[in-house]
Amino acid sequence: MRFKDIIGQTETISTLRYMVEADRLPHALLLLGPPGIGKRTLALALSQYLLCTQRTEGDSCGECASCVKTSKLIHPDVHFSFPVVGAGMTSDKFMVQWRKALQENPYQDSNQWLQLIGAENKQGNINKDECQNIIRKLSLKTFEAPVKILILWLPEYLGNEGNRLLKLIEEPPPATHFILIAENAELI
Repeated sequence: MRFKDIIGQTETISTLRYMVEADRLPHALLLLGPPGIGKRTLALALSQYLLCTQRTEGDSCGECASCVKTSKLIHPDVHFSFPVVGAGMTSDKFMVQWRKALQENPYQDSNQWLQLIGAENKQGNINKDECQNIIRKLSLKTFEAPVKILILWLPEYLGNEGNRLLKLIEEPPPATHFILIAENAELI
């Protein structure tokens, strides 16, 4: 996903570009707003822009190896966390469905996602095992890129487990960026 592919969000894109180009991007960003406005597409475009090895003026090139991997959601330094169902389940176990769902509709909401993974009437959540998995992944060195990125979709689903991540978000490992995509600030 490139910035030019995003509908609207002109002011936000401009601000994000400026922060990256001025080397002023904070280690944690919260993209907050109602469902369907393109927060996740913005996070994907920002990730691709950060990892691009041949940035054009104001956007990623879309052709370098990093851009290709990021656009296919397979870059080893971009990690995803999102609500799942089931005891002991983590986002990693749903990555095939996640990639397919984002390729088909990057604007899907939480209900569509939970139905896609067979939640039926169960409540999705980001559990203790997922938090431990995040901590483990982000403690590792980067694989290919100069930075690593965690895109955490719907941190509202963390509940009390969010306390496990507070220290990591406040004092992240070097070259680590968090992009939190939320719909309700009061539930975080």
